[in-house]
Amino acid sequence: MIPTASDLKNSMQTKITSEDTRQRLLKDFQSLSEEMESLMRNFFSNKRRPAPYIGQGFLPPLDFFETETELVCLMDLVGVAPQDLSAKLEGTALVINGIRRELPGFQRRHYHKMELEFGVFERMLILPEPVDANSLRIENLGGFYLIRLRKLHPGLKPATGVIDSADLDPRR
Repeated sequence: MIPTASDLKNSMQTKITSEDTRQRLLKDFQSLSEEMESLMRNFFSNKRRPAPYIGQGFLPPLDFFETETELVCLMDLVGVAPQDLSAKLEGTALVINGIRRELPGFQRRHYHKMELEFGVFERMLILPEPVDANSLRIENLGGFYLIRLRKLHPGLKPATGVIDSADLDPRR
């Protein structure tokens, strides 16, 4: 005999009797659901990195873009002290590394959610065009750091990846 939905429901209700157990299961399910949602969002994200990167440690988020005269990297580095951040040019790459130190004063911890990353990080961005090595500047914007490099050939339009419709052949 095949059990009905009602039989299965009654069986489950018998097994889950205490409100404590129900709450624990609900909390575990919610946590699993959030993690699955995050994984799916990241997997199906159509965001593209504007430049190839190679790195180690955790990967702080960044935007890497260009203007008519500069290449600019904006990094989200809340909690990183200016003396713990460095940026340098290595050939055709911008290498940014540093450390985000854990906050002192919390000896014993029992986490309910752990999303912040601490420790060393390194990002390497391949530069799309030559820059003036002496123009490297880092600005602290209260948790964000702005890294600027002047292009060697100012006045060139930034690459946009957009094809002008006038360039398309209507016979294709």
